[in-house]
Amino acid sequence: MENKVLEILKHMNDHSEEVIFIFDPYNFVFLYFNDALEYIAKIKKDSCIQDPHKLLDIVHQEDLDYIRESLKYLLTRTGSSLLNFRIIRPDQTERWIRAKIYPIIEEGKVRYLSGSAEDDTMRKNSIFNMQRINGWKNSTLEILSHDLRGPLGTVKMLASIISNRLPEPDDHEIRKLSTMIIDLANRNMELIQSLLKREILETAEVQLSKERLNVVWEVHEVLDVYIKAQAEIKKTIRLTYSHDKIYAEIDSMQFVQILNNLVSNAIKFTPENGEVKIHIEKLEESFLVTVSDNGIGIPKSLQPVLFNKYTTAGRDAIDGQSPVGLGMWIVKLLTEAHDGRIWFESEEGKGSTFYVELPKGKYILED
Repeated sequence: MENKVLEILKHMNDHSEEVIFIFDPYNFVFLYFNDALEYIAKIKKDSCIQDPHKLLDIVHQEDLDYIRESLKYLLTRTGSSLLNFRIIRPDQTERWIRAKIYPIIEEGKVRYLSGSAEDDTMRKNSIFNMQRINGWKNSTLEILSHDLRGPLGTVKMLASIISNRLPEPDDHEIRKLSTMIIDLANRNMELIQSLLKREILETAEVQLSKERLNVVWEVHEVLDVYIKAQAEIKKTIRLTYSHDKIYAEIDSMQFVQILNNLVSNAIKFTPENGEVKIHIEKLEESFLVTVSDNGIGIPKSLQPVLFNKYTTAGRDAIDGQSPVGLGMWIVKLLTEAHDGRIWFESEEGKGSTFYVELPKGKYILED
C-alpha cells in the first residue's frame, strides 16, 4: 500500500504545473525536480540537477542577493516560508516566481529544503495594475476634492452676498434661489467629505498582504498624478531618493494610502508657490520616507493629539477645506501594522516634516 501511495504521489508531481523540488543546501545539490521546471524556466531539468548554479544564472541580477540572503535565513527556520523573485528565461522574457519552502528537520536542524514554485507573473502584473489604479484613485480623489471645494465655496459665498444685498422690499424669488444655491453647495461639500471619510475607513478594515516590491517605483506611481497637477494645485512637488531601487516586503495598497495621506496633507497646509518634498532613504534593515513642506506648520498645542482618531487637531486647510479627522490616524495605524514607526517635526509658520520608517522585511537584508 505504501508503495502505491508513493507511486501516486510521484505521478501527481510529474504532472503538476508547479515545480516540485528537494534541495540539499549543505552540498548545494538538488535531489529531485519534476518536469514543470522546463515549462516554467525553459531550461533542462537534468542540467540543473547536475549543476544547480544554472538556476542561479537565470535569477534576475537585482534578486540574486535576495536569494542568497533568503537561503541563509531559511536554514534557521523550522516553519514554512514564501519567496518572490524574478528569473530571465533563455529567450530573455522576465517571469515572477513564487516559491513555497518547507524545511525537512533532522536531529533538530534543517537538513533539506523541499517545496514548490509557480509562475506568478500574471498575479504580479495584476497587483501592479491595481497599484496604479489605487494610487491614481486616491491621489485623484484628493486633487478633485481640492479643486471642487474652491469653486463650491466661491459659489456659496457669491450666493450669500447676493442674498444679503437684496434691496428692501426684497425680491423673495431671488432670495429663495440664492438659498437653494447655498444649500446645494453645502450638500456637495459634505458629499466630498463623506467620500474621503469612507475611503479612509475602508482602508483601515483591509488586512495587510505583503509583497516584495521596489519602494521607489511605488512612490513614483503615487506622485505621478500630483506632479502632473502641480500647475492646478500651485505647489511644487519634488521627489529624491538615495538609491534607484529599494526593495521591501510591504502591502502596496496600504503603503500608497500612507503616502497619499501625508502628501495631500502637506499640500493642504502649504500656501501657493510653496514646496512639498518627498525623500526615500535606504537604511540597513529598513527604509525611511520623509515628507516635508514649507507650509503653516502645526501649533504646539495640537501636536500631542495629531494621531488620534477624529482628532481635535483637525484644522481647515489654507483653501478652507474642512478636516476629515482621520488622515493621520490611518497613517499611524497602517505604519504600525507594517511594524514601522512614524514621527514628525513642525514649527508654526515654517512647515512640517513627517518621517515614516518601515522594515525592509525578514529576507531583505541587502538590495
